[in-house]
Amino acid sequence: MLIEFILFNGNAWLIIGIVLCILELSSGNLVFFLPMGVSGILIGLILKLQESENLPILLSDWAWTATIWAILALGLSLILNRFMRLKDKSEDINKY
Repeated sequence: MLIEFILFNGNAWLIIGIVLCILELSSGNLVFFLPMGVSGILIGLILKLQESENLPILLSDWAWTATIWAILALGLSLILNRFMRLKDKSEDINKY
């Protein structure tokens, strides 16, 4: 019951997203914590807009909310990984 309340609360998702983005500062790999944090912030914003009735009901259940969060995190991770791989093709001045 408490887990369901937390996973369907916009403020909780915003806090989760910010904490995960802060954890990215200590990790620095840009593949795990940053996409999860950004998707958590997006889910929190969607839930907050639903609570204020500025957005129609898109996320109606905590399980659907967690599923969309996971899909967003995976998509953001793939996009970020592709950009980092393209950016990393500069030639090294030290040829070993």
